[in-house]
Amino acid sequence: MADSEISMSLSRPSRRDVLSAALMTIGGASFDSPSAAAPHDDSATDAAVLAWKAWRVAHRRTLALCRKQQCLESELARAIGFPQVVFVAPELRSAVRISSLRQFDELAADVPSLCARRTEVAEALRAHQQRWDDADRAIGYTAARREEAAASANEERVIARLFAADVTSLRGLSAKLDVLIAVGADGAEGRQFPWPELRGLRRDVARLAAVDH
Repeated sequence: MADSEISMSLSRPSRRDVLSAALMTIGGASFDSPSAAAPHDDSATDAAVLAWKAWRVAHRRTLALCRKQQCLESELARAIGFPQVVFVAPELRSAVRISSLRQFDELAADVPSLCARRTEVAEALRAHQQRWDDADRAIGYTAARREEAAASANEERVIARLFAADVTSLRGLSAKLDVLIAVGADGAEGRQFPWPELRGLRRDVARLAAVDH
């Protein structure tokens, strides 16, 4: 294992639980009421509505897998602890938690006398990482993370298909707004505010208004 690999790559903080709560608060009526499943107007053939239904399924799967991997990570953290070394040295005022050799090297750059203990720290980190990896394989944590990532990617594809669909009913427009609100609530995932989608919705509204007249 290379020096740069002797570190624990923690899963990115997820906001999907926050998103789920936001959907229940902001869009609860449209997502969970009986009327949500009943087609209105020509919405039964509206591509946006069909994509919205597919998104609901994809989104729920992503949430379930996200919670699964979070539970497994918590189990690993309790049983093994995140790979690290509690480093104590006379040159330091207090113990320091070291989670990678890079972190140790940064510390040693300020206190050169610590360099002599680099091998000791590397071996301790490697041993702890091995215990984590063994437990990971036993409970399937990394496999669960891969499943969650694949489900999330699929959800993104469904969202893209929904916003690319031409709306043919007001319910289709509502479906796009539902997902747009969800994407906004999930903004901590790194996505910028969805101006292109909002412009597309504006065009949809204008087109439907023209048809009505």
